[in-house]
Amino acid sequence: MSVLNNIGGVVLKPIIKEMSRARLPKIDGQVFLKGLKEEVEIIRDEWGVAHIYANNINDLLFAQGFVHAQDRLFQMELNRKVARGRLSEIIGKKALDSDRIARTMGYERVAKEDWDLFGKEEQQTIIDYCNGINAYIKSSDFKLPVEFTLLKHQPEPWEPMDVASFSRLLISLLTWGWYDEIIRAKLIEAVGPEAAAELDNTYPKDNPITLPKGIEFNMLDISGKFEAMRGPYMPQISGSNAWTVSGTKTKTGKPFLCNDPHLTLKNPNIWYMNHLHCPEMHVSGVTAPTLPMVQIGHNEKIGWGITLSFTDIEDVFVEKFTDEKCTSYMHEGKLMETNIIEEKIFIKGEKMPHIEKVYETIHGTLISDVTGHSTMKLTLCSMAYRAGTSTKGWFQLNKAKNWNDFADAVKHITAPGLNIVYADTESNIGYYNSGKVPLRDKATASIPQPGWTGEHDWKGFVPFEEMPHVLNPEKGYVITANHKVEPDDFPYFLGDIYMNGYRANRLEKMLLRKDKLEPKDFTEMQMDFHCIPGKLFAAHYKDIHMDNAELQRYIDMLLAWDGVLDTERIEGSLYKVGKLMVVRKLFESSINDKKLIDELLGRGFHAIFGPVNSYLGHNTPILLKILDNEDSIWLKAAGGKEKLLKDGFKNAIDWLKLNYGTKTHKWKWGDLHAIVFPHALSAQPPLDKVFDVGPFPIGGDTDTPFQTFIMAAEGYGGELSAPSYRQIIDFSDFDQSTVVMPLGNSSNLASPFYKNQLRDWFEGNTYPMCWSREKVEKHKKHSLVLKQL
Repeated sequence: MSVLNNIGGVVLKPIIKEMSRARLPKIDGQVFLKGLKEEVEIIRDEWGVAHIYANNINDLLFAQGFVHAQDRLFQMELNRKVARGRLSEIIGKKALDSDRIARTMGYERVAKEDWDLFGKEEQQTIIDYCNGINAYIKSSDFKLPVEFTLLKHQPEPWEPMDVASFSRLLISLLTWGWYDEIIRAKLIEAVGPEAAAELDNTYPKDNPITLPKGIEFNMLDISGKFEAMRGPYMPQISGSNAWTVSGTKTKTGKPFLCNDPHLTLKNPNIWYMNHLHCPEMHVSGVTAPTLPMVQIGHNEKIGWGITLSFTDIEDVFVEKFTDEKCTSYMHEGKLMETNIIEEKIFIKGEKMPHIEKVYETIHGTLISDVTGHSTMKLTLCSMAYRAGTSTKGWFQLNKAKNWNDFADAVKHITAPGLNIVYADTESNIGYYNSGKVPLRDKATASIPQPGWTGEHDWKGFVPFEEMPHVLNPEKGYVITANHKVEPDDFPYFLGDIYMNGYRANRLEKMLLRKDKLEPKDFTEMQMDFHCIPGKLFAAHYKDIHMDNAELQRYIDMLLAWDGVLDTERIEGSLYKVGKLMVVRKLFESSINDKKLIDELLGRGFHAIFGPVNSYLGHNTPILLKILDNEDSIWLKAAGGKEKLLKDGFKNAIDWLKLNYGTKTHKWKWGDLHAIVFPHALSAQPPLDKVFDVGPFPIGGDTDTPFQTFIMAAEGYGGELSAPSYRQIIDFSDFDQSTVVMPLGNSSNLASPFYKNQLRDWFEGNTYPMCWSREKVEKHKKHSLVLKQL
């Protein structure tokens, strides 16, 4: 079957590529459109980045919608269908499970509440953006992307709820915590509270904390010295992995802000490079097609970058319903009526819609059935599903002029929980932790709590002014790598699902190697494959002596390894497979539930809405902690440390031989660990051979600065999470800033901008982030003028 699939792909790819070539959008000349106030110029540079010049903000956003649709219309179509639970309308019954989850979680229902909270400016921003998309679809130059033809689907006109629903979906995907509570409860049931406690996320003591002081606020005086101030807002003054570095540590004497968000990579990429210019706003960076403005980048005064902070802003409650139909439930001794919503899901090829009943209590939506836990009645209480003004916050970031504006924008971002790093043209650097965190203790947030008592209901939130933040830290830099943000004595519990800090440890060491840093140093940091826990794991084999000479030779190689997870050596495979087999053996010694073991290795509840959970980054420090504790319950159950390490390593070698042969040159980490950029249509062979990009060998893992990971239960290669975009913003001269992302701006198979950035992304090369008109003109490749019809 795979042979037929390959043949089919070989035959189809040139045909579909030629079909795509006939559907390339018009990017030179003129296009006449209804809805514009004045003409707009769209310059595409030699890398395919769209630079949009308009005379007013309405036309600017209209044109942004237009270019997004030109280059990414099918991706945008899927984005809105997934968010609104309407994927079955174009895919068929295969998509019903996804739609059931989307309707249950209620992305569109919450988005409608969000819309009512938006001001006229935010609403008009989204309306202008949708008008631009629709103008492209209705234009005489519109050419339907080939994916629509293959699915026999025509796009409907866009409406603001498409954008608002997708925004709410993104917020939920970036919010973590609830599924870990369920896993922890299952773990306690399987092994008891004492053994389960050994698997709690304990932060390695040698790894750094983002803000050791929790809150630090210093203002620069005229001489550049620090003056302590009370935050979070900077007083008005006249004149005036992400990481941000003060000018005191750079060769230019001005700040740099670097960011490389790690997300699941697909074809096309989640991000689209955009440069937007009009009298009211000038901003450049990346945006997620389906959303207007810029999500990561800089404007004329400030720049920002983001990473997940893993603050815990959601909980799970066990409800006590009074009947099988769940029409009512108990809360604080009172009988409460359940809000029951009937969602109609229309399915391609089916005459009648599927009716999905959604149940809502005072805490949130009943999620048991759609997450595979129907034996208990669980509701999800999450800031990701509470109406808010997060979208307004992102729009304000685009226009922010200073720290005050930045802090005010972050205040509106009630979800998700993010590390947002900051720098500005006045040489300030800073950081703010976004998201409204409920007031509760660690015990309450660790496992599902009884909902009927009311005892564990959210009573309030950590005040925004007391969330972790810093302006001009004395050390001269802020590093965020999803690790622990606040010190142990911080007055509020923000969660304990943060990542282990090994990436932050490595980045800090690299940053401190030189007194004065420059862009090539930041690129080296972003491209680094050094794995600190790999060396720590290997060190445990120092006193292990295998009876078999061949196995001992492999252990000696592991001990001599420098910890660099590159593609060309087998030591990385010895570490990664060896560690996985040791962890599996450790878990299997006490747990009989295979699904629970996979969840402890990181498996989430759904491929789209929750492919991984936070245990993905926890099992390494958990293992290292257990190996250092001879009294560990888990270690004793596994027969002791020596037996565990020997048996796990032997299993690893057996696995490598079985899957990759006895020739060790085929065991290189790049042979096991290859990245594929999957397309949405690749689930239907042989279209995977047409649209998927890859596989390509790639280094790294969860704990390397150049992070690349896949959920361990699934293997080592395929669809990976990795840097989805790299930016290095130079505040001495924005024209010297650089960017790169995997693949390219266009999703058209025949476009020169389809995957033009891929090789440079692999090799660590970057492109100018053209800012000034002079710089844009220097690299201009295409020019399209939009005119009023």
